[in-house]
Amino acid sequence: MITIRKLNFLTDCYRDFAGDIQAILDDLYEESPWTFEQTFADLLREESVYYLAFTEEQKVVGFLALSVVMDEIEITNIGVAKAYQSQGIASLLLKQLTKLEGKIFLEVRASNERARHLYEKFEFEAFYQRKNYYQNPQEDAILMKREK
Repeated sequence: MITIRKLNFLTDCYRDFAGDIQAILDDLYEESPWTFEQTFADLLREESVYYLAFTEEQKVVGFLALSVVMDEIEITNIGVAKAYQSQGIASLLLKQLTKLEGKIFLEVRASNERARHLYEKFEFEAFYQRKNYYQNPQEDAILMKREK
């Protein structure tokens, strides 16, 4: 069974969780675009909100990173370890958005049909295409939003 929990600055060791998140990123990318230091620094930002997916053994297997500024929310990253994909964990993470009010934005690689379909399931709609936004490989980004 997977449980989802929002990180709490007062009770959680962010350095440990940064290592868990970085391990997922290293698992997902041949060469992760983020370093441990960048991940840890993002966790410490006042506007950052992180949700983690835990196994029964309390192993972190997925995460959802948000940036919340007033009534606008941006999904800055989401990831599920390869061994735990296709089990609905990304959906469990995205369900946390139902607790939040305001406009929610994200960007996704144009070729990432699987992610785009998942976001559409959660009522996100494409509204803009950024040319050559991503590198390695170079690719357009599709900007999506959900307004509730």
